[in-house]
Amino acid sequence: MIRIVSVRKAVAAGAAGALAWEALARPLLLAGLPMPDIVLTLGTLLMPAGPEPAAWAIGLLMHIGVGILWAVFYAYVFWSLTPWKPVWQGLAFALIPAALAILIMYPQLRLMHAEALVARANAWTLLAGLTWTDRFGILLGHLTYGAVLGALYTRPVGYRAGNAPPPLRRPRPLRDVRAQPRGPYAFIFATGVECSYPTVENGRWRRDLMDAAGHYRRWPQDLELAVELGLTHVRYGPPLHLACAARGRFDWSLVDGPMEAMPRLGLTPIVDLCHFGLPDWLGDFQNPEVPEALTAYAIAFSERYPDVRFYTPVNEMFVCSRLSALDGLWNEQRRDERAFVTAARHLARANVQMTDAILARRPDAVFVTSESGEFYQPATPDPKVVRVAAFENERRFLPLDLAFAHPVSDRMRAHLRDHGMADDEYAWFMSRELPRRTILGVDYYDWNEKLIDTQGHPQALGELFGWYVIASQYWDRYRRPLMHTETNHLDAREAPRWLWRQWHNVRLIQQAGVPVVGFTWYSLTDQVDWDIALAEPLGNVNPVGLFDLNRDPRPVGQAYRHLIETFRDTPEMRECPTLKELLS
Repeated sequence: MIRIVSVRKAVAAGAAGALAWEALARPLLLAGLPMPDIVLTLGTLLMPAGPEPAAWAIGLLMHIGVGILWAVFYAYVFWSLTPWKPVWQGLAFALIPAALAILIMYPQLRLMHAEALVARANAWTLLAGLTWTDRFGILLGHLTYGAVLGALYTRPVGYRAGNAPPPLRRPRPLRDVRAQPRGPYAFIFATGVECSYPTVENGRWRRDLMDAAGHYRRWPQDLELAVELGLTHVRYGPPLHLACAARGRFDWSLVDGPMEAMPRLGLTPIVDLCHFGLPDWLGDFQNPEVPEALTAYAIAFSERYPDVRFYTPVNEMFVCSRLSALDGLWNEQRRDERAFVTAARHLARANVQMTDAILARRPDAVFVTSESGEFYQPATPDPKVVRVAAFENERRFLPLDLAFAHPVSDRMRAHLRDHGMADDEYAWFMSRELPRRTILGVDYYDWNEKLIDTQGHPQALGELFGWYVIASQYWDRYRRPLMHTETNHLDAREAPRWLWRQWHNVRLIQQAGVPVVGFTWYSLTDQVDWDIALAEPLGNVNPVGLFDLNRDPRPVGQAYRHLIETFRDTPEMRECPTLKELLS
């Protein structure tokens, strides 16, 4: 397990745990309880004949130092290995140094204090010299230390909502590299910089994946790596919560550099304007102000960066609505149907209004509406299970249906009405005409297909039918050019095979006559807590990137480079007819 560690928090927690141990032990010792005095035992090693206060001070510093070393070990090796609450993790961990102290360290310390040579001492005689009160005192001290360590060492990634990331070093200058020129209608080979920024813990803690992956200070290197792989496009989401940290005020300090650099490098950005989170002042997706606020942001962004042509106004509207309002993981952390419908219609309206606002300023803008390719399969012919699967297979389309003006079924319309969507609002969605330059992005991972079990609950099924089948369902419904906009694999060893499977799905669906304009491995670098959908700030690194967080290439990065070199100059990739029609 590779994890991101907050050394600062580990040092503070280790020192606090050692001090808590001494704060508990000293009054008991002064009261005359027969328990080991660890601090004085350490101090008198260095000052055997010195004054007791000085020996105590030196011993306390040594005690704190040992506490810090164990805390750093805990953060790197033990933290998050169990699903327990942090305090219980700390208590369990404390049993390790407690056992070592009882069996080895404290007997050795006593031996070092012996006033005469001990010729016949061995492990058994040393252990026999410890009383049960010695053992209990050492265990009690370690448990105190562990409880404090566990309570304080939490959330090694992210930052408190309302704050900004820690101060950043100035990024180094860009190197003189440039993507290999390709025609304006060439098939899109893309990656993305993971930019999720939802809140967790009831809005108190911000998950900022650009910060966790080090992108804010390493963005020049990240863009250069995309060029070196032969990529043409980068899905890129400026941090909305930082760029629009207050109503009507915009800070582009983290955005200007990458936006100016990508054209110089020969990269085309596909800009994600809203990616799973909102600024603190806006709250969550239950807020009816969300569409207007996001539209104002889209206007400000498009006016500041008029050369940007490709946009994803709202990324994965279904996933954002579901995880925020139905599964209770992010943002509002609700678990009810009305909250889901509210979030879905707010996001769909925001997507529509942002699209229209951008078109008013850039009439030739292209919209890549990225959505998760979901599918639900009933496990049995039980009518209840079949009904659940059928409803979920309708629900997965809901935000797209609204944004793309596709009528929903009578059952779904009744469901919307029962959960807060008025008829006039539904009519507003159905009355619009979808812009011609709209690409439907269908994302696919091995958890996108789900089995509805005998209890009516969805369980991850793995890759059963594959992107070809799932994307075909989205194509049949919306008849818009497709793009494979996200995929990766949690097993780095399996990732190259997964890459080629996804690519051959793309090739097969093209041969079936479905227009596909691009392919994406997501993301450029490894991600953090991706395997738990960012639900907890654990800091565990998932090896899903083309490069690891040290920016060293992973096997899938080399495979993607080879894939691009192999196919980029084939006639249908050199000039994609569908893309030519869209961009003209």
